Amino acid sequence: MTKPRYIELLLKILLAAAPLLVLAAIYLFNDPFKVLRRYDSYYESGKAGVIALNRDFVSVQTLLQNRREAPYDSFILGNSRSLFYEVADWQKITRSTQSFHFDASGESLYGIHAKVRLLDRLKMPLRNVLMILDVESLETTEARHGHIFTKHPLLTGQSQFEFQLEFFKSFFNRVFLKSYLPYLLTRKIRPYMVEDLMLDDRVMEYDLQSNEIRFSEMESRITRDPEGFYGQRTHLFYERPAQERMSPPVIRARQKEMLQAIQEVLQSRRTDYRLIINPLYDQLKFNTADLEILVRIFGTNRVFDYSGTNEITADRRNYYEASHYRPHIARRILKEIYSQRPTPTPSPSPPHEPPAR
Repeated sequence: MTKPRYIELLLKILLAAAPLLVLAAIYLFNDPFKVLRRYDSYYESGKAGVIALNRDFVSVQTLLQNRREAPYDSFILGNSRSLFYEVADWQKITRSTQSFHFDASGESLYGIHAKVRLLDRLKMPLRNVLMILDVESLETTEARHGHIFTKHPLLTGQSQFEFQLEFFKSFFNRVFLKSYLPYLLTRKIRPYMVEDLMLDDRVMEYDLQSNEIRFSEMESRITRDPEGFYGQRTHLFYERPAQERMSPPVIRARQKEMLQAIQEVLQSRRTDYRLIINPLYDQLKFNTADLEILVRIFGTNRVFDYSGTNEITADRRNYYEASHYRPHIARRILKEIYSQRPTPTPSPSPPHEPPAR
């Protein structure tokens, strides 16, 4: 190949690759998912979220960055429903002044188990632990993928390259770019860019020390005009079957291993802990066999089941939409569960012994 033809081919390749190179430069410069660089705070309090960040990554990074100045000793673990157990309410009961929201979007048993192990490795005090659970969180015992659900490398052992590749690939998703590129020009938020949590209002307050997100504006809107708020959302609150249904069992061998490992850490640290089964709008009752396993592992008056048909789940005004219940319900639950004296924590299960011959 002659030199001019070689240069011509090279120019064609560069021209074809130019859009990808520009997009890569935009990604590296803007760091839209906030995973490339360190940030003192990953959220701006009082503003609507633009892009749904990886809450797992944010929670772990915030813990690591703040733990020297704020020696945490109490932790709230769970999915986005755990956000509404506000630290101010919990600390009135526990008397802790260093509580931390250690939640993640779509949190799983895998994630909760990994976080408890991380806290143990870091030798952090575990004075109080609150675990907010449901069928969705308990059924998953493996790492998930995607920029919203992938875990911090400290929890999975994943390489930094593999972790960063998850976000780089998500950036090049056509649906994402269709929203993000216009945003760069107009600064208008489009639906795909935010997590489907509050549906129409992403303005939030954020407390850096506790890693707590609060949606006070939503509460204010309900207080001002409850009929208008829920009247606009009637399509979100579907009809439930008249007869109560029960979820299928999800706690199997792997779940038992993880739950037992969590309990052993909490017991060894003399932790005052509580487990809450979410009161979900679907009114699906938590499986009784699964509940028995949780009580057997963690103890009586430490596991509290609010699922199924009850006073909370019957009233749609206790919810923002069909997935997340409001802080006043979380306050009620906290008051109820801490009014009961727990039994001593169970002893660890003895090692398996072969049957006698």
